[in-house]
Amino acid sequence: MKSTTDRATALRLLQVEHDAVYELIEELADEEMTRPNTIRYGLYSDQRLSFKDLLAHLTTYEAYTVESIEEWLKGRKNPIIDTLASDEGSVQIHYGGIESRRELSLAEMLREWDNTQSKLMQTIGDLSDEAWSSPAPYQTSEPTDLGGMIEEILVQPPRPLYRHLPVHIPDATAYIRSLR
Repeated sequence: MKSTTDRATALRLLQVEHDAVYELIEELADEEMTRPNTIRYGLYSDQRLSFKDLLAHLTTYEAYTVESIEEWLKGRKNPIIDTLASDEGSVQIHYGGIESRRELSLAEMLREWDNTQSKLMQTIGDLSDEAWSSPAPYQTSEPTDLGGMIEEILVQPPRPLYRHLPVHIPDATAYIRSLR
């Protein structure tokens, strides 16, 4: 797929996303972030996540995006792209990313999320506009550029453009109120 926006807009929207997550981190007590079964919005009706689980989920997609950009720049396709293209693969990534971070303490999860989102912003920020719109260095079924590949990972519907948090917490104020 071709990117639906330019690199500067993607960075701006990602910053809005990260600021919204930071605001929740600042507002919530540790117990509120680790309390199970507080987040029920998302693609899968059986999910019952804590805020910490949600951070693991968000981190998963951002980490895969960084890895995929690095592979792209080396002329390779990250296998995660094909995995995400199937329904079964998407479910595996969704739950696997949460499960793989389940044993992290809250402090460790917060650090990992912070490091991953910083690395993503830096990685995209370091790209040139030409790289952003460069064609895939591998065979694709439809025209694909780097920005489009990034969107395939970060912006899968029903997510708003470069915003993943609102899929799971559509109203931060209501979410906080529900915890208290």
